[in-house]
Amino acid sequence: MIRREAFAKLNLTLAVRGRRNDGFHELESWAVPIALADELRFDPTDELRLSIESNAAVPLAGDSSNLVLRAARALADAVGRPPLVRIHLVKRIPIGGGLGGGSSDAAATLIALNELWRLNGSFDQLAAIAATLGSDVPFFLSGGQAVMRGRGEILERVEGWRGFSAIVIPSFGVSTADVYRRHAQRAAMSTTRTTSNPSVLPWTVRGAGADQLLPMLSNDLESAAFEIEPRLAELHTRLSGEGGRIVRMTGSGSCLFTLFDDESAARAWSARVRPALAADDRVEVASVLG
Repeated sequence: MIRREAFAKLNLTLAVRGRRNDGFHELESWAVPIALADELRFDPTDELRLSIESNAAVPLAGDSSNLVLRAARALADAVGRPPLVRIHLVKRIPIGGGLGGGSSDAAATLIALNELWRLNGSFDQLAAIAATLGSDVPFFLSGGQAVMRGRGEILERVEGWRGFSAIVIPSFGVSTADVYRRHAQRAAMSTTRTTSNPSVLPWTVRGAGADQLLPMLSNDLESAAFEIEPRLAELHTRLSGEGGRIVRMTGSGSCLFTLFDDESAARAWSARVRPALAADDRVEVASVLG
């Protein structure tokens, strides 16, 4: 048996640079792993089977659309062997929140099965498979902080900021496809530039504290997500400025976050904003990993 943790991520920045010829969007995003993780267990068996343990309000598909099963089949197909493995997934990363849980699970599956099946596949071989599964999967495969470009398959490793995040997790998700569609519509109708282009690249700044870093962060998808889901816009308005903190959205939503240099400040802010949350919303504190 092999056990793997699959860490969540935050997009500290996310810029949409336009639509590519293949229909996907060109991205530039500083992504960081955080200490909020799913757990996967892999056992040899005579069939491919996935079991899921989750307290999530949104049910997780356990059929062929699940990224864990897709990753197992893709790796097995690449090496010409049957995908014989029993996988148990303990789901802790919220679904549909922009934290990349499904992509992280897929990356962990590629790494674990490469070991379990004794394939000795190189990182480049696994990365080629990862790129076919989703834009975030190569990031999770490589580990650490990175600036993601292209569809997410072009990675620049960075030694960025470390500290603590307070993550507000609404009880509802937002459709990634709908957010990108709405962003494209907004861009087509706009006569002004809609893509962020900071004069200082936040991931290049050394020694900055959370208070200095937060004003540099941006997410081009926020406006589209807030239009699609007014509850998210309202939540963002309630939280922004609370305790003097800037609040940003990760990925295409729906999770919101802010940053702190120490854990006690992150937990104090989390306790302060809980009364502003709906009964089914929650807030988590997680360290930002290197």
